[in-house]
Amino acid sequence: MNIHTLSETATLSDEPNLTAALDLAAADLPVFPAGPDKRPLFAGWQEKATTDPQQINEWWRTYPGALPAIYVGRAGLVAIDCDRHPDGNDGIGAFNRLLSANGGKLTNVPMTKTAGGGAHLFFKQPNGEALGNGRGELPDGIDVRGVGGYVIAPGAVLPDGRQWTSANGRAPLPAAFKDGTIPELPQWLKDIIRPNQQPNKDGINRCARRASEAADGSRGQAYAATALDGVVAELGAAPPGKRNETLNAVAFRMGMMIARGWIDKQTVTDALLGVCDANKYLREHGHRTTMKTIESGIEAGKKEPHPDLPDREPSSGGDGPAGSDLSGLSGLSGIRGAKQRTSDEQQARGRKAKTGTWEEPDWALLDDRRGELPDFPVEALPASLHGWLLRAARGAGVTPAHVAVPLLGIASSLIGTARRVRACRPWSEPLTMWVAVIGFSGTGKTPGMDVTRRVLSLIERARKQKIAELQREHETRAQRAKAEKKKWENAVAEAVEAKLPPPPKPAEATEPGPFVAPRLCLSDGTIERLAVLLEARPQGLAFVADELARLFLNMKRYSNGQDNEFWLEAWNGKNFVVERQGRPPVVLDHLLVGVAGGFQPDKLARAFEGDDDGMYARFCFGWPEEPAHMPLSNEVSEIEPEIQNALTRLINLPTGEDGVFAPRTVDLSADAVSVFETFRAFLAQLKRDLDGREREWVAKGGTHVLRLTGTLAYLDWAMLGGPEPQSISEQYVEAAVRLWRYYFWPHSRAALRQIGLSEKHTNARRALAWIRANQKAEVSLQDIRQDALGRRLDAEQTRSLLDGLAPAGWLKLVTKKTGGRDVHRWQVNPQLFSGASPLPESPERPERGPAS
Repeated sequence: MNIHTLSETATLSDEPNLTAALDLAAADLPVFPAGPDKRPLFAGWQEKATTDPQQINEWWRTYPGALPAIYVGRAGLVAIDCDRHPDGNDGIGAFNRLLSANGGKLTNVPMTKTAGGGAHLFFKQPNGEALGNGRGELPDGIDVRGVGGYVIAPGAVLPDGRQWTSANGRAPLPAAFKDGTIPELPQWLKDIIRPNQQPNKDGINRCARRASEAADGSRGQAYAATALDGVVAELGAAPPGKRNETLNAVAFRMGMMIARGWIDKQTVTDALLGVCDANKYLREHGHRTTMKTIESGIEAGKKEPHPDLPDREPSSGGDGPAGSDLSGLSGLSGIRGAKQRTSDEQQARGRKAKTGTWEEPDWALLDDRRGELPDFPVEALPASLHGWLLRAARGAGVTPAHVAVPLLGIASSLIGTARRVRACRPWSEPLTMWVAVIGFSGTGKTPGMDVTRRVLSLIERARKQKIAELQREHETRAQRAKAEKKKWENAVAEAVEAKLPPPPKPAEATEPGPFVAPRLCLSDGTIERLAVLLEARPQGLAFVADELARLFLNMKRYSNGQDNEFWLEAWNGKNFVVERQGRPPVVLDHLLVGVAGGFQPDKLARAFEGDDDGMYARFCFGWPEEPAHMPLSNEVSEIEPEIQNALTRLINLPTGEDGVFAPRTVDLSADAVSVFETFRAFLAQLKRDLDGREREWVAKGGTHVLRLTGTLAYLDWAMLGGPEPQSISEQYVEAAVRLWRYYFWPHSRAALRQIGLSEKHTNARRALAWIRANQKAEVSLQDIRQDALGRRLDAEQTRSLLDGLAPAGWLKLVTKKTGGRDVHRWQVNPQLFSGASPLPESPERPERGPAS
C-alpha cells in the first residue's frame, strides 16, 4: 500500500467521494455528505449519519461531488486535527514536539494527510468519560474532534483535485477500524486535553534535546522519504495549468536524491504516478507522456546530486524512526527544507520542461478530447423543473444537459434587466446569461436547443394579435403627433407673421418614428437592427443560434472593432450608443442581449482568436456526452403547456407604467447573502491558484452565480405560479453555486483547453495545425511567423514559440553553416502527419461573421 491508497476496497473512479463513503460505511463508520467548504450539507447530520449504502447512494445522487465526512463521536473515536498554514500555526510541528517531549509513539495510528497539508490522527476514545471537541492545553494549530464532532474522511477529493489521503505505510482508517487495531488515546495526550491535567512543562526543550541526540546513520534516507511526502503533497495541490511544470520540477528534486542513493527510482516513480492518477493528469496526458515527464526530470536531477545535508537544527522536529512522529506528513520541514526546496525550484525553473521526445512527442499539446466531465446535476435545479426536463430530454433523444443549458440561457434573457438580483446596495445584476453547448455536428446540440426554441416560436406567433394592437396604437400616436405638429407649424407661421416669439414645439408634436414589432429572440441581424429591436424591448433580447462561431469569428476584422465592443457591452446591460451613418444614433439605456447556442470543438479557438478582452469568460459552457440511442417516446408533446406557461409568465413580467420601462431590483435574503459570501471567499482562493484564461473565467464567477441564482428563482416561480418573489432565498444561491462549481466550471475548463489556456498555448496549437495542413517537413521562423500565425507575433516571440515546441518533441532545430550568417530551420517530427490525435482547424481562411 502507498500513500494514495484510499481503503481496502476503494478505487479512484469517476465518483471517488461516493466510493470512499461506501468503503467507510462497509467498515461500520457512520458518514454523511459535506460541502467543499467542509460544512454538513443539511441540518441534523448527527442523527442522519449512517452506514446504510442505499441512503449513502441516495445522498450522493442528490449531492454529487460532496465530501464524505465521518461522525467520529458515534464511532467511538477521537481525531487529532493538526493544521498547517504557510503563514500561520504549524500543528504538525507542534505535535511532533509534544511526541518527542512525552516519549510518544504513533504505532498503528491511522493518519490522513488533509487537502490543506495538515494531518488527522485517529485514536479510540479513552476509558471513562469520552472526550468532546475541547482542545484543553494543546498548542495552537491542534484541535480535537470527539463526541459531537466530525472530520472529512480519507479518500475525499475536492473539485480542484486536492484530497485527503491515507499516510504512507499505514493501514487505512476503514481497515484499521474494522480490524480493531486503532490504539486508545495515550494517557499523556489525554492529560493535555483534559483541563485539570498539565502537560510536561519542558516539552519544547526536551523535544529539541531529543532531536539533537537522534541517530544519524540513515539521515539521507529519512530526508528523502520526508521529501517524497512533501513533493507528493505539492504535486497533488498543483492547479491544472501548473501540473506539468510541477511534475517535472519535483521529479528533478527527487532525482538529485536518487543520485545519492537515499531513495530508489521505482519508489519515486510509483509515488508520482499515483498522484498523477489521483489528480487526473495521467488520464489527460496518457501513461507514456507522464512517464516521459517524470523520467526527464529524474534524469536531469541525477546529473546534479544533492549536496551533503548540513548539521541538524533543533527546530526541525527530529528524524526519528518510522512511526515515531508525523514526518511522513510534514514535507520538507524546517528552515533547511525550505531553503533546499527554493534552491531546487530555482534550478528547475532554469531548465525547459521536457514533456516529449522525438520518438514519443507530447500529444497532450494537441489533445482535443472532451475528457471525463460530470453529468448535468438535474437535482440542482428547482424540483418544479425535474419532471418536465427529463421527459423533454427523452422526447428529444438527448441528455438533460442538452435541454437544461439552453433553457437557462433563454429564460434568463427573457427576463433580462426587467428584474435585477441584488447582493448588496452597490451591486446588482441583470439575469441575462450567455451559455453554449459544445459538441460536434450530430451530437444533440440542435434537438436540445429546439425544445425551448419551439416554445418561444409558438409564444411569438400567439403574440401577433397583441403586436397588431400595439401597431394600431403606435399609428394612432403617429397621426396625432402629425396633427399636433401641423398645428404647431401653423402657430409658428402666425407668430412670425405677427412678429411675435414662436411657440415651443409641444411634446405631443414629436413623431414616434416607424413602428418596430417587439421580438423575443433572433438568430441573426446587424448591430443596427439589434439596437432598434432593443428600443422596442428594453429589458433585453435572446440571440439563439445553432452555431455561434459565425457570430464571433473575426468580429474586429469587418467592423473596425464596433461589433466586438457592442457584444462585450451586450453582456453588461449598461448604457450604449449605436452610431448610424446618415441617421441619428440609437441611444440605449440598457444594452442587454443574452446568447444561447452551440460551438463545435474545433471552432472554439478560431471563434475567440486573439481574444484579449475576455469575451469567452462571459460564457457558461456545457460539453455533454453524445447521447446514446433512445427509443421513440410519446410521453411528452412537442410543446408542453407547463413550460409554455412558465416562459409566458417570464415574458409578461411587469416592467413599469405608462410605457416607461423601469427595472425592479430583488434582494438576496440575509441567509442567501451569507451563502454567496462563502462562495466569493472560495473564488478568491481559487483565483490565486490559476492564471491565464482560467483565471479570467473564474474572475466572473460571482457574476455568473448571481445571475444564475435569479434565473433559478424566477424559473421556479414561473413553473409554480403564485405571487412574484419579493426576495431570493438561500436555496437558489446554493443551487447556483453547485451548478457553477460542479458543472459549469469543469466543463468550461475543458472548453478553455480548446481555446488555449494561454495565448502561447493557442499559438503553439495553431502553428502545428498549419504545419500539418501544409505537410511541411521543415519550417523556418518566417514560415511560422508570417504564414502560420499571420504576423501575430514578432520575430523574438516566434523564436520563443518554436523553442518551446522542441522539448515537446515536435520540432528539432537544425543549424546550417554558410559563408555568412548561420541559417536556422526546424525539422518537423513526421509523427505529426501520421498521429491519430485531432488538431484544430487551420485558420488560413476564416469564416466571415454576420454583417454589421
